Amino acid sequence: MKPLCFRKILRWPRFFGKNEKERKGAFTLISVFLFVIFTTLGLGMLYLTQVYVKISAYRKNTMLLEYASENGIKQGYDHLHDLLLLAAAPILLTDDEVSQFLDDSHAQGNVTVQRVLGSGLPIVQADSWERLAWESLTDFQLINLREEKEYFYVDYLGRIASTGKLQGFKPAKASSLDSRLELIAGHIPLPAIAFLLDKSMTSEQKRTFLQENDIHMIPSEQVDLPPPVAFSDGGLLPQQAVQQLAKALKIKIFHPQDLSASNLRLALGLEVNNEPVPDGVYLIQDDLGLGGVFVQGDLDEMVLAIQGNYQIILFQQGQNLWILRFSPEDGKTIFVSPVGIQTFDFVPFGIIIVNGKILSLGGGYEDADGRILMSTQEEIPCVKKGVNLTIISSDEITLSSHLIYQGVIWKEGVPYIKDSDSQLIIHAAGHDFLDGEERAGEIIIDENSPEDLKVHASMTASGKGVTVLGEDKKIQILGSLQTSELTLNENEISVKFDNRFFHKNDDFFQDAPLTKQPVLYLFCFKITEWRENL
Repeated sequence: MKPLCFRKILRWPRFFGKNEKERKGAFTLISVFLFVIFTTLGLGMLYLTQVYVKISAYRKNTMLLEYASENGIKQGYDHLHDLLLLAAAPILLTDDEVSQFLDDSHAQGNVTVQRVLGSGLPIVQADSWERLAWESLTDFQLINLREEKEYFYVDYLGRIASTGKLQGFKPAKASSLDSRLELIAGHIPLPAIAFLLDKSMTSEQKRTFLQENDIHMIPSEQVDLPPPVAFSDGGLLPQQAVQQLAKALKIKIFHPQDLSASNLRLALGLEVNNEPVPDGVYLIQDDLGLGGVFVQGDLDEMVLAIQGNYQIILFQQGQNLWILRFSPEDGKTIFVSPVGIQTFDFVPFGIIIVNGKILSLGGGYEDADGRILMSTQEEIPCVKKGVNLTIISSDEITLSSHLIYQGVIWKEGVPYIKDSDSQLIIHAAGHDFLDGEERAGEIIIDENSPEDLKVHASMTASGKGVTVLGEDKKIQILGSLQTSELTLNENEISVKFDNRFFHKNDDFFQDAPLTKQPVLYLFCFKITEWRENL
């Protein structure tokens, strides 16, 4: 054996590393992968940006459409508002026109509204600005009709429908505004008119009247159209009270001259003859119950008060006193007169007819001794909840103290009717109820009355009008005022219209004086709902 033959053959250095794998191109793959990722992200962001731009443009166009539609509503409302302001005064009608309007209302028509607006229906308006365009349509639909003997009441749903469009944008935007419009036609109750000056005046005289007299019309929370100072050319205020007189006396009277001395004495329970009726206070009564109250001659004082469940009315004529107490809840009446005390299980009509003057009228209270006293300063409620009183004088009526409904609250000098359903109507007619002779027919605010006199009543002065005596007075009326003349003597008067009764189904103003001529009058307009529709 050859030496060293057992040794292993050693590797040749040139063969070292031949079996190790080659590793090349890793960084290239990573670069390609990153390039794909960032390219995808960039394209995605570019796509999302385009989507966002489109969404922003759509939102902008949608907002512009809303502006266009809103412009149509506003333009339609402004036009309607202007038409309603022109209809502030009662519109004189003939009896035939009243019948025509009533027939049209029975047929669900809107001719009555067209007469008030002085415009045909529907009212179409269109306008544009730059890329915006809009169109509005205003129409009315009758939703309620209530008929009374001398007049009728109609309630309409008004709708302003608007469509907004945008140039280069296909969708359109629709909006609507709903309202309530309430009208009354015929020989209407005067308390339906917030403030009426029944006197023929030129346009310049009307402007001068408003400038020279401090009159404030307080908006009602129930309406959106502030009550205006309405003017008429005269002849609307009645100077008789035939219907109220007939109801109070429980007899039929078709004309003022039909009431003779003998008929009146029969109604009053006196000996029937042609002698004049003695001065005094008479509670009308027959076998069927009680009527109203008739007063012959001037009253020195008339006081309204509340005691428990009873409404109290004091009449003073010279040294004689009459006290009428009645409770609608209990159905009881107590009448105290100089000749004795009478009790009844009936309640009288709330109509008081005074054929003469009322030299002092106001609210008061009953003291511990049972005396009925007038409160000249303290604000005491004197017309009980649920009591409706109508006081009619043939001559003048002087207000000496506050007349306040029970249940009325005051906030910052403004009366709010919380839960009161009282009503007080005061009418100075201007003609004697028996012989028809002319009388003053004036309502006077006494100079010794409170400086901030509060009167919750609907007042009508058909003769010489309303006169405020004294200085620095602020007369606050919750109700309404109709007069042939107004003399404030640099005093201030404010009127907040009381329109709560017209939303009832009953005729609360059944004993109120009516307009002498038939009229059409807008007394309530209120926005109810704004709707947005795509």
